[in-house]
Formats: sequence, structure tokens, C-alpha cells
Amino acid sequence: MSRSSALATLLMLAAPTQGCQEASGPASPDEPAALEVGYSALRISLPVFVAEQQGLFRRHGLNVELRRYETAQPLVEEVLDERVAAGGFAALPIVMTAASRDGSPVRVATAMVEDADHPVSYLLRRRSDTSLAAPADLRGQTIGILPTVAYERWLDAVLEHAGLGRDHVTVIPVAPAQQAQMLEGGGVQALFTNDPMATAMLSTGVAAPLGPAAPVPDALGGPLVFGVFLVHPDTERERPEETARLIAAIDEAIEMIEADQDAAREAMRAFVRAPERAHVMRYPPARYHSSERFDDAALRREVDAMLRLDILERAPEVEGWVLSTATAPD
Repeated sequence: MSRSSALATLLMLAAPTQGCQEASGPASPDEPAALEVGYSALRISLPVFVAEQQGLFRRHGLNVELRRYETAQPLVEEVLDERVAAGGFAALPIVMTAASRDGSPVRVATAMVEDADHPVSYLLRRRSDTSLAAPADLRGQTIGILPTVAYERWLDAVLEHAGLGRDHVTVIPVAPAQQAQMLEGGGVQALFTNDPMATAMLSTGVAAPLGPAAPVPDALGGPLVFGVFLVHPDTERERPEETARLIAAIDEAIEMIEADQDAAREAMRAFVRAPERAHVMRYPPARYHSSERFDDAALRREVDAMLRLDILERAPEVEGWVLSTATAPD
């Protein structure tokens, strides 16, 4: 069974909204029952985009109905509530926070990985402000951040790695829609954020990188799993063959992304918002672990790291959460 991994693209511009189902025609009598799969209309979901565009779901014998979510939070909630069978990708802190709060087990498969060559989060300065060359230069400055607990804690790690503490800077939350204006207007001297706003600001000349291309892996000393694809446990239990085929399609999409990053970026255009389409070819290369390369031990390491960083207050035991086609039904 071949591999695939799915989806990805931009935006965090708007507040989370309800998912809306993609239009699809009636199933033929011989067509398998529909499997509803959600996706966040963000760069992270790239394997899903590629799988849909390349017909991989059909090739694996699936009748997939895609449901769009503007951001990952409502997608995660609806998978946990079993309002959709599966979906992704979503940032791992969002997944684990929701699962810990609700006491809801979830299954995950494949992972988006951030490292020095595949940045996901960015530390930016105003392009004209050449006085800021490295994170250590932020002493006494105001930093705007994406307003999430994970970005607060990751910023703490970046500052500590640069020899600074939170008392050496002023940190304020800035919603994505206001980030470019705040940076360009001098309301903040730096931004700690992600795409689509980061690449849009870099592409239009508003911003320039401040320090390492991938500040979080640099501060933490190695790659981290940024996001995952989710499957509801009942979907795995009641529709095991379709679940295995879904993961295989995502795995195959991951192979395609690795083989041709430009073609994968081009696949985003149909799934992201119109203002973002001009920048998709500027996105950095994306790295994903297929289901054969992501397991319970890897998930446990990431959860332990989030506990150490206080991104999570508590976390469930995640043994058995990771799905792999290596153990799927024939």
C-alpha cells in the first residue's frame, strides 16, 4: 500500500469559523460510502491538498468529502466530537490541549516537522530596522506574538537561548490581521508569528528575518513535530480499512511533496484564500513524517517537551494514539 500525507496552507487572519462542506455530487451505487475529512485552509495541511488534487483518495478506493475550516481549532474540536471522521493538519499544541481538556482520546497519523531547513514559525523585524541583527538585540524592545500559549512559551525559549528573559522585553499579543500594520508602523519592533502573514510580509518587503530561519528548533536544540493529521477513534474502529487507505493516501502525498516541493506549493492555490495565492511559491520547503516514521514514542517525546515548556498543564497517556499503515488491515 503506497503512502500519502496531506494538506497544507496558510492563514490565521480570521477568528475560527465553522467548517463548510465542499460541494460533491451524489455517489454512484458502486461508490463506497463517503468519508468526511476536514482540512484547515493553512499551509500546514499541504498533504491533504496534494492528495485531493492528485486524485490519491480515489486511487486508494476512497470516497472522500472534504470539509474546509479557516483555522485548525474548530477542525480539532469537530474531529474530537466526531462531527467529522478525520482531518488535518493541526498544530500539535492545539490537538493536545483540546484532548487534555475534554478527556477525549484521538488517533493521529503522520506529522509536519519543523527544523532549520523547514521553518514554520518566524521571528521578524521591520526590514528598515537594521539595528536588530539577532534575538539578543531585542533587549528593551516590544515583540508582537501570535496570541496562543504555545507561541508565548516558544518565545520564552527563544529569548532564553539568546540570553534574555521575559523581563528584558515587552511582549504583546497581535492578531494576524494587524501584524503587518503593527510592525510597519512601529507599534512593535519584532514579530513572532507564522504563515500566511510571515511570508506575505517577507514577500512584500515589510519584514526581514531576525536571527535563525527557524528560531524554535534552534532554541530547543533540534527538530520538533509542529502538527499532525487526526482520526476519531470510532472511525478507526468502525471503518478500519478505509482508515488505513486514508493514511496511505496521505503518505503518498508526502512522498510527492518530498519529490517536488514546487508542484506541492502550486497545489495550495485551490485551497487557500485568494489574497494568499500570490505568495504560495515563496513558502519554504515543507517536511512531513509519513506514518512509518511517526510513532507513539515520537508523540510521547513531543508531549513531554510541551509539558516542560508549560505549553500543557497536563496530558493524557498517548500510548496507542499513533496510527501506521504498517499495522493496518490487508
